Amino acid sequence: MTPRVALITGGLTGIGLASAKALASAGHSVAICSRRGDEDELAASALAALNGACLIGAVDVASQTSINAFVTEVKQQFGPPQILVNAAGNYREAFLSDPDDAAWFDQIDINLNGCYRTIRATFAGMQALGWGRIVNIASTAGTKGAAGYSGYCAAKAGVIGLSKAVAVEGAPYGINAISISPTWVETPMMDNALLRHAAATGGDISAAKAALMRSNPQGRLVQPGEIGSVVGFFCSDQSQGLTNVDIQINAGADW
Repeated sequence: MTPRVALITGGLTGIGLASAKALASAGHSVAICSRRGDEDELAASALAALNGACLIGAVDVASQTSINAFVTEVKQQFGPPQILVNAAGNYREAFLSDPDDAAWFDQIDINLNGCYRTIRATFAGMQALGWGRIVNIASTAGTKGAAGYSGYCAAKAGVIGLSKAVAVEGAPYGINAISISPTWVETPMMDNALLRHAAATGGDISAAKAALMRSNPQGRLVQPGEIGSVVGFFCSDQSQGLTNVDIQINAGADW
């Protein structure tokens, strides 16, 4: 295994942290960033999970300036990133009839444009080194539709399309790109969604979680480590031919 430099967005919790752990355990130098990267308790927890072996930064993926500054810091400490995992994302329910369209633009900007910005900031470095791996976390929602999820579905569909275009453009330079589309994963983002649902319906959070589990053919929730293990393999030297695909980790579910 050749040690590389890995940059993970949204890396303090959930899928991002699981990916960071998988890459660190494989011997890669890991830099993680999050909009909450300056929260000491959350950063300390991530450092503990990675045995203190990572760089953490506060980054807003809605800002190219913020991303570029962190990439520069990563280069100074480790070298140019050759692995990029875009796990930063948000999720907001909103209907087309709602008077406020902020949820639409926010989800497109974070979930889709955020991936584009980080790829723009790291792609040239991968080209120069002749090797790269780019993972964009999409969703089963990127190939399905549901009322109240237009922004999320559109953003994740865009992530899948972006990943395929990047794969084709990167292929001559040894740069592979994929998207990974999970169903519901047991993460803080899922817990926050359940909280909002319970508040809106007057229901119980544990009952809402149980209903999600029942809706899944495997009768369970996917765990972040399952995504991390796929990221770890893709970012290894054994994945030379794996590119230009969307990998669903869905436990049998369509959504």
